[in-house]
Amino acid sequence: MKRRQKLIALLLVMSMGFAVFSDAALAKEPVDTEARTETAAEITDAEGTAEGKQPAESGTGTEGQETGKGDGAQSGKTEGNPEEKPKAEQPAEEKDAADTAKQSEPEKEAEPEDADITEEVQDADFDDPGRGRLGGYDVPEEFYGSSMKMRAASSVKHDSRFNGYTIKQGIDVSKWNKTVNWSSVKNAGIEFAFVRTSYRGTETGKLAKDETAATNMTGAAAAGVKVGAYIFSQAITKAEAVAEADYLLQTVKGYNITMPLVFDFEYYAGGRLSKAKLSRRAQTDICLAFCDRIKAAGYTPLVYANYSMLKDDLYASEITAKYPVWLARYNSTASYDGEYDFWQYTSEGRVSGISGNVDMNYWYIKPGDNMLFGTGSGSSVQVTAPATPSLSGKADSYDRVKLSWKKVSGASGYILYRYDSSKKKYVRIKTAGSSTTSYTDTGRSMGKTYKYKIKSYKKASGQTAYSSASKEVSVKTESTMTGKVNSSGVAVRSGPSTSKKRLKSVGRNTGVTITGTSGSWYKISIKVSGKKKTGYIKKSYVTIIRKPTLSIASASKSKIKLKWNKISGASGYEIQRYNSSKKKYTTVKTISKGSTTSYTNGSLKKNTTYKYRIRSYKKVKGKKIYSYYCSAKRGKTTK
Repeated sequence: MKRRQKLIALLLVMSMGFAVFSDAALAKEPVDTEARTETAAEITDAEGTAEGKQPAESGTGTEGQETGKGDGAQSGKTEGNPEEKPKAEQPAEEKDAADTAKQSEPEKEAEPEDADITEEVQDADFDDPGRGRLGGYDVPEEFYGSSMKMRAASSVKHDSRFNGYTIKQGIDVSKWNKTVNWSSVKNAGIEFAFVRTSYRGTETGKLAKDETAATNMTGAAAAGVKVGAYIFSQAITKAEAVAEADYLLQTVKGYNITMPLVFDFEYYAGGRLSKAKLSRRAQTDICLAFCDRIKAAGYTPLVYANYSMLKDDLYASEITAKYPVWLARYNSTASYDGEYDFWQYTSEGRVSGISGNVDMNYWYIKPGDNMLFGTGSGSSVQVTAPATPSLSGKADSYDRVKLSWKKVSGASGYILYRYDSSKKKYVRIKTAGSSTTSYTDTGRSMGKTYKYKIKSYKKASGQTAYSSASKEVSVKTESTMTGKVNSSGVAVRSGPSTSKKRLKSVGRNTGVTITGTSGSWYKISIKVSGKKKTGYIKKSYVTIIRKPTLSIASASKSKIKLKWNKISGASGYEIQRYNSSKKKYTTVKTISKGSTTSYTNGSLKKNTTYKYRIRSYKKVKGKKIYSYYCSAKRGKTTK
């Protein structure tokens, strides 16, 4: 019996030793917190679907998983051994620890989540094409003129074309101007403001709203400042421009918009518009597509662009023929020949109610304009279309057509069209100002017929109205043209190349009849050894100068006054009178000014008939190259 008791005691001791050894080994194993958390979650789910399990069983199961071994036999012994109760409580403590860890994990992840939000905001700012310039810094060079940046409005000089106009001062704002005190702004003399409501991302191309737009539009209107709105574009297709127009229209819905809706079209260094490298035609069409959509909604569209963009990258005259333009040039003078109704003259202005820099603008209001713009209701003042101009044309040379028309009362300008046979439609070739009544269409082909039409237009109250097109005018360029050789020893070739056979050499002032062109060569008719042949001469060796048309302006007992038309490019004129005793013409006057168009020949006999002729000349390389003489004209002195 004693022997049996000793054996049982020995087995108990050995069993306890194994248990101690197992706990020590477990204590040395690394614990994978994430694995424990995930496994506990899995077990919890399993428990939720199992029936009749107790929390103690759950704790035991957790322990089995934590070891990474899952030894079912050992777990069974533990569950069935009353002496292991303290161990049965240990997994519950670890479960509590795991629960604590699970509760603390979101707090640890809170920092990355906040960091992501901050990074998102920063990315949005980085995608904003107004970042930098709208804050009055990092302004691209194309916004500046030749002088220093302008800060003070008092140093700005307005173009003389705006003499007699009403000039109003305004600003444009965005989130980069932060909080604006509009009452102070109004008291500072600001009468209008353009509020940025939206933009297209310069990197992503996504449309986004300016978070300060609503506050600024409401605040400005409440303070009595006239309000317009703009979208900072990065559109690279007409479809995107239309989408931007629609987006801008959504952002102003419900607000008191009393100024135009603006298409801010400018490059952002490295941005999508800059990278697209669009043609001048494509960029102009983008602007027009935006404006057409805004106009259709009943508002007045306005295109904003800097001097460089308007001058080099857009067909600005096509835009101004239909819509107003807002010029950006940071200079003491705008010094821009094109049309514009608004001028942004600095990005470094200072106005009470705004901390930091702000864009400053002038609005030029023509006498008689009612200063009303479309408000989306279609109730804006309608502009009456001007009368249709009467167009005429004539060949001015073998490669030029001169078009003329009568001035239309009240017209703001004129648009000329030429028929394009390849496109089978009329295309715009020129937009002219209200005081212009002629235009020369150059670069035409010899002996070809061209067709033209013209419209007049009137701009008022932010709108443009067009007349109907004029009757078609057909003009055929000259099939031949005379010229004079302007150098000595010039070769006439059998073909349009220096490698072709030399037919003959001709000297200075030799007349040639041009019958066609071939690249840099004129095709001419020439006599070689008494026979008429076709030759070629370099264009640079031929001067084309037209002969004047002479008339008798008046006559007295001893004087006859001659008059002729001015010849384009002429350096002067040579006048000759026929000498009946010598039976030849002699020079009576050489005029050294191409602008002179009359001459009075004195010391004449009374009641005598005199015959005159005249030719023009042009100086080339210091030598006079003459036109042919005009037809002779007779004049008679009085008794």
